[in-house]
Amino acid sequence: MSLDNAKKSITILGVLNIILGIFGIGLGVAFLSGGNMLGKSVIETAAPAAEGAAEALTMSGIMLVLGVFVLVASIVYLLLGIFSIIGGKNPVKIMPAYVLSIIAIILSIVTMILNFASGVNVSTILDGIVGIVFSATSFACARTIRNSL
Repeated sequence: MSLDNAKKSITILGVLNIILGIFGIGLGVAFLSGGNMLGKSVIETAAPAAEGAAEALTMSGIMLVLGVFVLVASIVYLLLGIFSIIGGKNPVKIMPAYVLSIIAIILSIVTMILNFASGVNVSTILDGIVGIVFSATSFACARTIRNSL
């Protein structure tokens, strides 16, 4: 990959990462608030021994953990997008995008493993593959720019 192509590609990927990061932050906040509301409603309305209360509290906890994971991953993608654009314009500043792209690859692999654990279907497989390829492409562009310095 040539340096000019890497700069253009990482800038485009940076814009897409910013969009996905903002969307993901909204989704993470929704999971956090939904899990919190579900837990509060079970505690306020159901007796502790009521049928289904334990399952609802478990679901509330899962939603809270999922919300934290989505929020952290989305912040990484948002920062990756910002630093990708900066690194695409000024190659000397590519190192944060390089490091964040490695973290994004790891998060994509963890997400794919969690998707497999929750149940395998075509959508989860494609989602995981696209996430890994997207992050790996950001890494390849950042590596090309870094190696040209």
